[in-house]
Parts: sequence; C-alpha cells; structure tokens
Amino acid sequence: MNNAQRVWNSLVTNQVDKVTFLPCNKLNYLMQQVPDSVDIWNITRESVGLGLCFGRSLAGKRSAMLIQNTGLGNLVTDLYTMQKLYQAALPIFVSWRGYYQEPIEAQIIFGGKVEALLNAIDVEYRILKSEADLQDLDADIAGCFEANKVKVYLMSPELWETNIADYHVFGEPKINAVSIETDGYSGAPAKTRIEAIREIMDSIGADDIVLSQIGFPSKEVYNTRDRDLNFYMLGALGSATEVGIALAQEVKHRHVYVVDGDGSFFFNPNQLVDIATFDPENLTVICLDNGSWGSTGNQPTLSSQGMNLSAMTRSLGVSNAIMTDDSGQFVRALKNKTRFVHYMIQAGNDKMGGDIPLKAVEIKQRFMRAI
Repeated sequence: MNNAQRVWNSLVTNQVDKVTFLPCNKLNYLMQQVPDSVDIWNITRESVGLGLCFGRSLAGKRSAMLIQNTGLGNLVTDLYTMQKLYQAALPIFVSWRGYYQEPIEAQIIFGGKVEALLNAIDVEYRILKSEADLQDLDADIAGCFEANKVKVYLMSPELWETNIADYHVFGEPKINAVSIETDGYSGAPAKTRIEAIREIMDSIGADDIVLSQIGFPSKEVYNTRDRDLNFYMLGALGSATEVGIALAQEVKHRHVYVVDGDGSFFFNPNQLVDIATFDPENLTVICLDNGSWGSTGNQPTLSSQGMNLSAMTRSLGVSNAIMTDDSGQFVRALKNKTRFVHYMIQAGNDKMGGDIPLKAVEIKQRFMRAI
C-alpha cells in the first residue's frame, strides 16, 4: 500500500464517502488513487466545500475536504460560522505548498505562515511528511469526528513517492447553447419579508425542511413559526443554499426549502452555479429580493441597479424557475416545489419579534433529531 492509498484507506475506514475537491497539482498522485466508494465533488471555491460538507453533516453523513493551503485563507469566516459555531466535524486535507522544494515565490510567502495562521484561529493541525506520519491516521480522523471538531492535515509533497502532472482527462470547453428571455421588473412589491415568510410557512408540508439565511431571514422564520425541522443559519453569508443543496441530496425523502435573499446571491453567485450543477429534485430555493442588504440597514444591492438574478439563474440552466411579486403565484410556486422562486418584496425588517434564543449547537441537535 502506498501513502496515497493509506490516506484514502483512513478516510474510508471512518465512513467518509464524499470529498469536496479544489484542484492542486501537488494532489494529482493522491487523486489518481481515489477508491470507488468515495464520491468526489468538484467545487469552485473553498467556502462552497464547507457549505456542502456542513449540509451533509446535518444529515449525519461524513465528508472531508481536499484543497491547496492557500485556500485556507479563504475559509476563516465560514469555518468559524459553520463548522466551529455548530461544532460539526470536518477533516481538511491540504497540499502544503511553499514548504518543500517550492519553486513559486507566491506559494513560499503564504506557505511559511500556514502554521501561524492555524494557531491564530485555534484550528488543530497535523503535519504529514512520511509513511510514519500516517501510521495512526485512522485513529486521528476518528478522534476528529468523535470530538465534532475541524482538523487540518498539512500534506507535504514529501509524502508522495512520485509526482505526476495529471490524473484525469483534460478539460475542454463544451458549452451549451443558451437562448433565454427573462422579464425585467419595475413594479411595486406588495409584501414585506415577514409577510412573505408567513406565506412560506403556511405553504410547506409537515415533513418539509426549512433552512434560512443569516440575519433577519432566520429571525423572522423563527418568530413566524419555529419548528424542529427549521434550521437557522447564524453565520456564513452566502452559504445557506450550498448547505441546502447538500442536505437535499442526503435527505431525499424530505423537501428542502431554502429562504435566501438577493444580497446573499450577489455575495456568492457560486450558489447559482451549484443549483444548476447538483439540481436536487427535492430542493426549492427562495430568493426574497428587496433590492437591499436587509440585515445591515437596507443599503441597495445590485438588483436595485438592474442586475437580474432570474436571468443569471436561467442562463445557467435552471429552467424550473419563476419571478413574481404576486402572492398567489408565489404560493403556487412553493406548493409546486419550483426549483428557484424569485419573489419581489419591499425593503424593511420586522420590528416586533425577538432574537432567536437558541444556541447554534441546540439548533443543530434539535434539527438532526427531527430528521
């Protein structure tokens, strides 16, 4: 057994069956050895991987991440407001660039600071340089899951017996033809967010899941109708839909409604890409578009300047979508389980309801018991 196989064997032994992956040429030898029992999810940015892994963890599934160490700098906020906040286990295997025989200056600058960064953000790590470092890797990963913690495994290029340039067929552009015509919007929305959320909560089934974006969306869902099958995001702006995608894929017997907003999609448009890429049949993403950053004081977003999220979504291949400001159409779209529901609402937040009194871990544990 070579070192790459030892790494994969340790993951499989710990029931890890999906790994989110962002390419690095120092990981090519490892990726050539992927076992048949592990599904690789190719991601477009590191925080997308965190959201997908977190969604799977809510369904009781085990995942891991494979990224380049420069990507650790892109993870800090999301890592703290998902995995660490909710105490969700995640082993992150990292190609340690800039540490050993590194020819690229930019990699050296960051690679020399990785340990200091991980110490500063209180994330445990382990250095893997040789076969000896892999001897108890099974037990180490098991401890990560048992303690519900994040742990980073820094893999030096020394770990691999050889390095290969490529491990799969080259990508090549094969782009679908796109011809869409999407209406614009210049009306006057009739509903506020809290009124739209009441319509959502009145339309869902008893066994349906509701997952809500951070800030006022989660607060207003809680104050409208708290239930065990609601999951409230308390951080990680731009991740709710990613979490919902992974959750829907793992809990196929329930329909998942994600209550999201225009600001979230402009902050992380990768979510729109992943709705089209993964396309779970049991997922409805609701974009409550008020043209505003509602939770920070209603400053205008790009939708107040003409940017059309429905057009973006349709151009990516999501045909099961609707844009409306009509309450009746909105409710019908929810009951029909439309994939992407773009609902125009008034800016403004509910002033009556209180804050969510539950701690993050309480929200997670209650939700996982319910599903």
